[in-house]
Amino acid sequence: MVQTYTYGDAKTAMPAWAQDGSRCISFFLFNTQVHMHAYGDAAAGPTGRPAAADPNAASCPNAAAVSEATARLDAALVAARDRCLFFERAFSRTRDDSDIARAHAASPNAVPVSPQTAHLVRQALGYCERSRGKFDITMGTVTSLWNFHTGEVPSRLALARALPHVDYRHIVLDEEPCEKEPLGEEPLDKDSPIQGSLDDAALNVGVSRVPSSKSSQPTLAITDPQTILDLGGVAKGYIADDLADLFIAHGVGRFVINLGGNVVVRGGRLADASARPPVAAGSPWRIGIINPLDPAHNRAIVDMADGSVVTSGIHERRFTRGGVTYHHILDPATGMPAKTDLTSATIIAPRSMDCDGYSTTALMLGARDAIDFVESLPGIEAVLIDEADEVWWTSGIEERLSLVPTLPRF
Repeated sequence: MVQTYTYGDAKTAMPAWAQDGSRCISFFLFNTQVHMHAYGDAAAGPTGRPAAADPNAASCPNAAAVSEATARLDAALVAARDRCLFFERAFSRTRDDSDIARAHAASPNAVPVSPQTAHLVRQALGYCERSRGKFDITMGTVTSLWNFHTGEVPSRLALARALPHVDYRHIVLDEEPCEKEPLGEEPLDKDSPIQGSLDDAALNVGVSRVPSSKSSQPTLAITDPQTILDLGGVAKGYIADDLADLFIAHGVGRFVINLGGNVVVRGGRLADASARPPVAAGSPWRIGIINPLDPAHNRAIVDMADGSVVTSGIHERRFTRGGVTYHHILDPATGMPAKTDLTSATIIAPRSMDCDGYSTTALMLGARDAIDFVESLPGIEAVLIDEADEVWWTSGIEERLSLVPTLPRF
């Protein structure tokens, strides 16, 4: 069973049936491919849809219940789509109206930002502090000099001028101590790009506005005007966790979220007696870790019913020039591709933002130091692949990890 996706405009994306009987929505946003599956409890029929949802089965006594369940799943998926558009407006560095773009325009002065932006920045700064100098949300100052599409390498002079402006301490957040706002407390902004396709209640769940009280609104300042704040290294993990909360708020307890490689699963798999071997309800999802030497195949598989898996790898974006291969994981100390014996680092954790925040650090630390680093983090596990194709892993993942041999090349 192979699922295909259409990654179109997020504003017009709508749920559809997936091959596995779930309801699915897919679109292109955050400069990546996004797809999400929401599962009900109905058994799948031969078409991959719940049998009673078949157009020819309207007379089935269970048809009304299935229709109601489908509407509930669709409401969650549409709300998740709208939430993604909200975050695109808030976090994008390239949109003139985003919180991040406004902070750059006002630098070194502070600007008011949404509670969600403040929450993301506060957590991101924590990962910077714990990364041993390997992760910095101001690396946009240097990454903007590279072009991995055209194979452009910045000059030593350009890097030397940019590096003094790479320092997460140039990011100053002023906020009242608070937790992330509850989902659905505020209505959609009147200029929202979303034109309702379901009822207003379905659209409003999960979309919060900036509070109208200026006294409680956080502010963000980039104290060095030449520093570029780029939250791309953690934003997808933050968004994935938020979407997971949204699905649960909609009463959907089994789902899969994939934001361009940030994978979050919940509830385990549906029962499938036709599978070989048969799958029991709640069985762990099987999540593949790509083989850096052969990206068409997996090098390992992680079993997980609930949680997130994220991989950082030097194989994802790279180019060769003058006999030298440059990858996109850049060292904040040098502005050059990090020197490491690892080709990929996968983090497994309950929260996707932890996976994002620690995967780059683990990759840059190298195999032995990365294992020690991750072992010191409660509830966090790692699977590492080194340049010799050896797989390393932390102690807590061993029982849920299967290795896949690399196929020989002829």
